[in-house]
Amino acid sequence: MVDFTDRPSHIGPDGEQIPLEEHLDDVRERVGWLVPDDAETPEGNSLSELAEVVTRVHDFGKLTAWFREHLLSDDAQPAGPKHHAPISALLAHYALEARGFDGADQLVGFLAVARHHGRLPDTADYVHRASVEQSGRIQTLYRSDALEQAAHIDETVPELAEALVDRATGGAGDWGTFHERLADSDAAIELPWVAETVCSGRRLRPAPEKLPPSFYESVLQVWSALVFADKASATYLSTGIEIGRKAYRSPTPGRLEIDAYIDELQTENAETELDPRTEQMNERREDARQEVHARAKEFVDDDRNVATLTLPTGMGKTLTGLDAALTVLEGSDMASNPNEGRLVYALPYTSIIDQVAEQSRELFGTGERGERLTVDHHLADTLVSPPDEPESVADDAVENVAALLGESWRSGMVVTTFVQLFESLAGPTNARSMKLPSLYGSVVVLDEPQALPLEWWPLVDRLVELLTDEYGASVIAMTATQPELLSAGDREPFSLVADPDPYYDELDRLDFVLHSSAVAMLPGQNETESETNHGAESAALPYDRAGELVANRADDGKSVLAICNTIDSARELAESVDDSTAPLNVNEVYDELLDDADESTESIPPKRTRADVVRRRRPGQPLLVHLTTRHRPCDRRHLIDVASDLAQAGEPVLFVSTQLVEAGVDVSFDEVIRDFAPMDSLVQAAGRCNRSYDRNRGRVTVWQLAPPPNRETTPASAVYGRGESLTKLTGQALATVYDGEPMPEPDVTRSAVEHYFDLLEGRGVGTDEYVEFLERAEAEQLGRLSLIDERPAVDVVVTRTADERETVEEIRRAFGEYRWDDLDDLVESTGDWQVSVPVYPGDDDTMEKLAVCEPLFPDTDRLVLDGRPGRHDGYFDATDGVVIPDTSVEARLL
Repeated sequence: MVDFTDRPSHIGPDGEQIPLEEHLDDVRERVGWLVPDDAETPEGNSLSELAEVVTRVHDFGKLTAWFREHLLSDDAQPAGPKHHAPISALLAHYALEARGFDGADQLVGFLAVARHHGRLPDTADYVHRASVEQSGRIQTLYRSDALEQAAHIDETVPELAEALVDRATGGAGDWGTFHERLADSDAAIELPWVAETVCSGRRLRPAPEKLPPSFYESVLQVWSALVFADKASATYLSTGIEIGRKAYRSPTPGRLEIDAYIDELQTENAETELDPRTEQMNERREDARQEVHARAKEFVDDDRNVATLTLPTGMGKTLTGLDAALTVLEGSDMASNPNEGRLVYALPYTSIIDQVAEQSRELFGTGERGERLTVDHHLADTLVSPPDEPESVADDAVENVAALLGESWRSGMVVTTFVQLFESLAGPTNARSMKLPSLYGSVVVLDEPQALPLEWWPLVDRLVELLTDEYGASVIAMTATQPELLSAGDREPFSLVADPDPYYDELDRLDFVLHSSAVAMLPGQNETESETNHGAESAALPYDRAGELVANRADDGKSVLAICNTIDSARELAESVDDSTAPLNVNEVYDELLDDADESTESIPPKRTRADVVRRRRPGQPLLVHLTTRHRPCDRRHLIDVASDLAQAGEPVLFVSTQLVEAGVDVSFDEVIRDFAPMDSLVQAAGRCNRSYDRNRGRVTVWQLAPPPNRETTPASAVYGRGESLTKLTGQALATVYDGEPMPEPDVTRSAVEHYFDLLEGRGVGTDEYVEFLERAEAEQLGRLSLIDERPAVDVVVTRTADERETVEEIRRAFGEYRWDDLDDLVESTGDWQVSVPVYPGDDDTMEKLAVCEPLFPDTDRLVLDGRPGRHDGYFDATDGVVIPDTSVEARLL
């Protein structure tokens, strides 16, 4: 019996040294919970057995006294290399060979161990650099350092090395053979036994084409399981395997809770006298839910794992989608595996996640840190309280575990963004990889998938195939404008609504009206094709005239939502509306309430602002609300609630905004006016009009706004391009249903939409190169891709209340007192007050003007802007949000 006491793996939460053998056994058991028994390697072997071999050696390099010296003394400079992954990766390759794994399987284990503290590389290039002698750091690590470490281990603890190798190889290999293999090398080629799988030629060159199908998928599964298990083992969960096992499975919300919620709503409605059209709408929503529920049961038994849910906006798709997803989960046999069976609900925008999360918490009765629901996006406080936390464990250790469980999606339900889901599947960072084991046996709902960037469509289709084939997941794509995005193999996805057309035909709530400026965007309106762009833009609507048209709606007592394509355009339209009528500015009312109260933002509930607006307004006076992404997230939510309630009460609200209110925001206006945009955006915008038959009949007007002052192109062209653009395809699709008269809702939402996606499909959508990155296991290339336009920006924290200013001071105190954990928590709490200001190349003017703002704390790029009058005059305005005075950069987009 060998003793590993003197060879620690890490320091435990209570300061104790955890022996290496104990850590390896713990990680092995954890990975055993994560990787399914039926998963296969690229060569057709058991992936779970391969993962077991990997876990037994992943920290083998920690046997050196040099690593122990590094671990136990921060000041000591070890006499030899302290890193442990390279030699451990080489041993993983050897152990897998000894156990009978061949070809690419050995490379799977090698990569998983080599990068278990980093992110995955481009496989062929990485192995080439690691294997061929050259003057690079990787060669040094993989040959010279590994050989030096092996010699040291052989001199000091050969019996421990022999024990670990014997366990990993099942007695089929031994330490001496591995040591000799490391020492035996050709002068030109250092490690040909690693490189032969993915390199070729006499002197070896990267040859990713040699990789077999599903290679990258296997690497992802083994590597992500190892990363998560390794980090979980380092927490206090390692002190109790049973506690750890509980943390791997959390209860999912129950579908019956939806039934109970609906029953309660129906009881309340029965006690209230509703408009007949509203009652009809509610009945159709319930009809749709019941049909989808029945079809979801059929989907469970279908051999397809991809389904679509296509219903008009306003039909309660969120509730229906949750019902369908939980039906599929309950119908699947997930209970036997403690790792499987959760609901992942993914949306395109962070602006609508909180709404879905709040609805889900109300529906399922879960708290902010409950095991049943996690919200994960870049501004979220992603924490899950661990089960049965020991009383002896320090609070900071519990917080670390809460963060680990939250970020690894161990809750029964996760509400997240497309960015978190698909970027974690494509080229994940080390931290993001921890999400992947939670996807086994999951049901993934993609809400509004048409919002995914077009260049990602082929890759998303391939990633969905990865989800269904490798992780056994089921995917539901849910939208009112269903694109031809997911292939489901060679068959059409399963439709959870057998025939959507009747729902669209019956849900005829509004008419689409094309303003003359928008008609100019349709084909045939100009004599020649070359004149199309010039003719359309010359017909664009000036802002003074647009403001008058909106004001006229207010004179008729209508509520209007006007959606613009750029921040500058929305600002210009809001000013024109203000000039054309004498509105009460709701933004300013809210600002005065904040200033008078001088408390936290949360201390001003929407109903208080609403009451103050009603008290102040003169009879017949319209109400103006202006919102863009230059307003703080917390203020946007507040003012959206206020505007929605006022519009529902029949007040003449004039709401001017950018696309941030377009999808998923539950508001309803008499009329929606949309600047020209792609077809799916027009339909999404229409979903904010007469949403629940609140009015006799709604109207959606589409116009084309002129360039804002000092701009050369229309907002539609600036955002969506010119020539062969999405707006051109939209014009072509609308032309198929437009005859000069208002168009009924189904003509646009079904007929024109289908024609639009047919045109899009015919044009060839997406970037096939992204899929090639995956097939060639080029994780570094995948990791450079982003679902969002990551323009350089400066993050500005805007304070508007005394509590917020005090938080900023506490942040600075925490930094000065080296309270790093407190600092992280405090900085995270400012996310709701943060505005990102784009800074374009060569935009020195903006940077110079932002210099008036102090850093949030030293060594950070975040700035602080005091929103009180007289503090940063000209930089913050209650109506316009954050403003850079007199800047001359291009129009700020949403």
